[in-house]
Amino acid sequence: MYIYGTKVTYHSDSHVSIYNPLVPSGTKIQGWVSHTNYQAARKQPSLPLLKRKQEYQLIMKFDCQPKKGVYTSITFFDRYGDVIEEKIEKHKSFTFTYPEDAHTYQVHLLSAGFESLDFYSFSIEEINRD
Repeated sequence: MYIYGTKVTYHSDSHVSIYNPLVPSGTKIQGWVSHTNYQAARKQPSLPLLKRKQEYQLIMKFDCQPKKGVYTSITFFDRYGDVIEEKIEKHKSFTFTYPEDAHTYQVHLLSAGFESLDFYSFSIEEINRD
């Protein structure tokens, strides 16, 4: 994503620092997708395929100022690209169930009044309830 006036620093330990105290709340800071049109975009999907009706845990690893200045959204789409469900979380770790009718999904970091962000990584882990 490109946001005017943002200072972005790529560190050698593979984390990214972002500074921009003027980003309005609700602005998408970064996004990842599970499906792309490679012919049009020349990009590969950046999210793994998930199993329908399976429960997962999404874990974000970042430091933010102020502490609750970034939210995470996950949006599920059907085969026609229509939104089935959207979940917006203020916690760095949360669980979700991949909907039965979902075909693709996207994950975004959203500004909630952040000034600076040090982003390290995130993971999506399957939860086994045996």
